[in-house]
Amino acid sequence: MAGGIRMTIIEAFILGVVQGLTEFLPVSSSGHLAFFKIAMGIKVENPLAFDIALHIGTILAVIAFMFREILARLRSKDEIYKLAIAFLATVPIALVLENFARKAEESLVILSISFFVGSIIILLSSFSFKINLRKFLVFVLIGVAQGVAAVPGISRSGSTISASLILGLTPQEAFNFSFILSLPTIISAAGYEFLKMLFEGNRFFEDIGISSIIVGVASAFVSGLIALFILRKIVVQKRKFWIFGLYKLLMSFVSLIFYLIG
Repeated sequence: MAGGIRMTIIEAFILGVVQGLTEFLPVSSSGHLAFFKIAMGIKVENPLAFDIALHIGTILAVIAFMFREILARLRSKDEIYKLAIAFLATVPIALVLENFARKAEESLVILSISFFVGSIIILLSSFSFKINLRKFLVFVLIGVAQGVAAVPGISRSGSTISASLILGLTPQEAFNFSFILSLPTIISAAGYEFLKMLFEGNRFFEDIGISSIIVGVASAFVSGLIALFILRKIVVQKRKFWIFGLYKLLMSFVSLIFYLIG
């Protein structure tokens, strides 16, 4: 952002689209947001505040897209049990990796490595081998995979869908579980960051502007819906999840090239 003073509406729109598409496509939203902020020179006093605002758009996109599936799972004690296990397994892993994740957001080298690791995780899920474990351990491991994805470049949806497929879930089950699990995960992560900013006395949107926030949230919502539609088609109908592994491999090289020429 020119002068590093105030985010423009165009920048907010671009970041909203990036967030919406990459939050659900298994390519890492945090990795792409970090990459685009560095590449575009966007610097605001409190970037987390804007990231939290963008998450509102993606949360609404999941609710709108999967409303019936969400209601069905909330009526089932077994489904709530699975979600609770996976979510509780996520939290300690994400907290342990928090400081490293902060460093990754500012380093193209770490982003390059993270994108590469994320690509391997997705490509592994394309092989025919499956691991049979007790149901409890299956959802613990899915939660652990989601926790590891706290590192930008790994991808939350990529890790959870890949782990689900490797651990024996069908593509439809993996898709549904991953994105319904995203609701408590994204909401709690956003709430955690909000409370941290509150206690640290940070100003929230002073250098962003209400119009930029509205544009960012709206673009994240619309692009999020598009991403969910595309991913369901690729994962459930066409069974070509590996495409995203190749894309992340490309992003790994692009990040490294930006670092070398920067």
